[in-house]
Amino acid sequence: MSAPDPLTLYCVPHAGGSARSFVRWRRELPDGLRAQPLEIAGKGLRSREPRAATLREAAVDLAHRVDPSGRYALLGHSMGGLLAYETALALHALGRPGPEFVVVAATRPPHLLGHSPYAPLLAAADDDALLDALAAHGRIPQEVRRSPMRHQFVPVIRGDLALLAGHRPDPDPRPLPGDLVTWYGTGDPDTPPEVMAGWRHYTAGVQLGEGFDGGHFFPHERFEEVAARLLELARRRADR
Repeated sequence: MSAPDPLTLYCVPHAGGSARSFVRWRRELPDGLRAQPLEIAGKGLRSREPRAATLREAAVDLAHRVDPSGRYALLGHSMGGLLAYETALALHALGRPGPEFVVVAATRPPHLLGHSPYAPLLAAADDDALLDALAAHGRIPQEVRRSPMRHQFVPVIRGDLALLAGHRPDPDPRPLPGDLVTWYGTGDPDTPPEVMAGWRHYTAGVQLGEGFDGGHFFPHERFEEVAARLLELARRRADR
């Protein structure tokens, strides 16, 4: 019996992150998985391109960068989870084959986003105050706050937070046609199990919830465990 085709995992980073966040994933995911980071316009390798005006526009752009001809899934971390969900919806609207599953990691469901707590900071805070607030909430690694390169990071994080602050979820959730995997860090106070359970309204398929030791950045802190679980998901889908 031949081995199933590898599954391409399109990865969307957290606010302030870029495709470089998944460098290790590209090198070290086990056989059967291939990481393909997605970069939104205006960041990282696409820094010379104009930013999308809205989060949904950014997701439609990402949908056009997904090759749906083979086996694939979407994974998004934090803000990237919301983008992964919207990208899957955009692919469906375009009439393209959908992902085998979508993973949203450390991402509050759209109806629980509420008003961004960072919106006032975006308008009024200086760079250091913004970074202090983000670090205090575990939303950026502490080393970013101390980095001499933080002046390059701040415009990126401000742009990403503006997309979040301006996002208006649909009053009626648009369910994905496929399975939705909802992961959270057991030490992340913003995404406890009862909050992540709210994602059940956003899929017509199966919702698979699971917690991992760690905080907001558990997908990278617990890489080996996360990679093993992704491989298990890919194999399970191949056996259907």
